[in-house]
Amino acid sequence: MPKVVTDAQIFEAMIQAVVERGYAGATTRQVADAAEVSEVTLFRRFHTKAQLVAEAVAYEVAQSEMHTITPTGDVAADLLRVVETYSNTDARRGEVFPAILADIPRYPELRDALKAPFTSVTAVGNLIAHYQAKNVLRQEHPLHAVSALLGPIIIITMMRRANPDSPIPPPDFSAHVEAFLEGRKCR
Repeated sequence: MPKVVTDAQIFEAMIQAVVERGYAGATTRQVADAAEVSEVTLFRRFHTKAQLVAEAVAYEVAQSEMHTITPTGDVAADLLRVVETYSNTDARRGEVFPAILADIPRYPELRDALKAPFTSVTAVGNLIAHYQAKNVLRQEHPLHAVSALLGPIIIITMMRRANPDSPIPPPDFSAHVEAFLEGRKCR
């Protein structure tokens, strides 16, 4: 009986290859070997390397709860959940998104790999828009607010990952959300 290889195993191999070697360096042969499938199987299931990357990223995003956060009525608790969920997702697979973003200018076929992460960003934007409609948060484009909420966390995390000996302390999520709300709450 042939060995059954799940899509998750293939996605894991693809993500790892992109993180280690970038899109161009991540060959389908290496991915097939790591996942213990034939290269033909990869192309039968996913058609192109770019589609495989996009589906692997979508799978990773689906593992996060970022796109399922809904308003509870407590804006501070909801935004803290967003930041913590982002951080947990980043801790699991944060290296893959910068690798893909860096390669998109040379490989535009990778743009589809950003559809799933953008769905999560949009969900957070919808959460913010909900609180704007309730006059809890001031009016601004919700995606700008998402950038203001997550941007500092992303930068700190990337800098700490790039230089583990960095003197930059980990972010204090509660203090960050409090500062975010201080500048954005309706008075």
